Amino acid sequence: MEETLACLTRLRVGHSRGRAAPNKPCLMLAIICEIQAGHITSPRVAIDDRLIGRYHDLYEAATGSRQSANPQLPLWHLRNDQGPAGPLWSPEFMGNLGALEAQLGQPRSMAQIHERFNTALLDSTLFKALQNDRNSREGCALLVTQYFSANPKAHDDLHAYLAITLESGSYERHPERLAGGVKEESQRYARSAAFRSLVLEAYDYRCAASRLRYITPDYRYLVEAAHLVPFAESQDDRPTNGLALTPNLHWAMDNHLIAPGPDHRWHVSPTVDALVPDSRWLCELDGHPLVLPRDPRWQPDRDALAWRLDHLQR
Repeated sequence: MEETLACLTRLRVGHSRGRAAPNKPCLMLAIICEIQAGHITSPRVAIDDRLIGRYHDLYEAATGSRQSANPQLPLWHLRNDQGPAGPLWSPEFMGNLGALEAQLGQPRSMAQIHERFNTALLDSTLFKALQNDRNSREGCALLVTQYFSANPKAHDDLHAYLAITLESGSYERHPERLAGGVKEESQRYARSAAFRSLVLEAYDYRCAASRLRYITPDYRYLVEAAHLVPFAESQDDRPTNGLALTPNLHWAMDNHLIAPGPDHRWHVSPTVDALVPDSRWLCELDGHPLVLPRDPRWQPDRDALAWRLDHLQR
């Protein structure tokens, strides 16, 4: 197994002021996290918002910044590295672009990446190894030690991020474990991360009330994961106890000014005065349909919706 994971220590990375460029190691860390979360389930890796968002999180942990993450660079240049059984990363090019690979210049944006490929094959031997929790943790440790030891803050911040993320991934694979009491603080952080990830993905990062969906160029999301029955009362972090909401509507729901009902419609408290101009943004929501996840497994629990409606200010 040591030889299978050893390829992670041989990435071709640039150096500046004695430090390795973080791009490729952060992309590999993101891939490992998403394998352990059950989002990447085969060697064929989709270049989707979730993977690129994870990459930005790790890049920020390593550098303190998101704006210079440039995910198109490792997505392109990782194809020059070797895995245990062949190429580490093999883009599946659109149309006949594969024949022109040597002539294609360095992509300048994610848009150019998606013009070339939307999926890539990870070395199958490495993928199989990384499906094992212990191997994934060892792989992450190798990457952090190999490429970030010269930067103690990055080294420590990445270890802290990965400790929570890998534990969170276990909850994402087994969401039934997200119900019940929390004994340790680290467990609470991991469960909260899993709740957020599962809820936002279930709603495709779209607000369940306003339908707004926006992802910034550095992959920050407009919406938040909101509990239907508060965690303090329910001890329930399952995604069926959550909605994706913009911060203002999350606040309004938590203050019982609006509520989604079992009828899958939004209800506005009669205490909100429709004649006040500043209240119109809430009043216009009354009777609007609740945006639901496409996957019926993650649709909100009817009892949780009833709890919210029962607690609407009257």
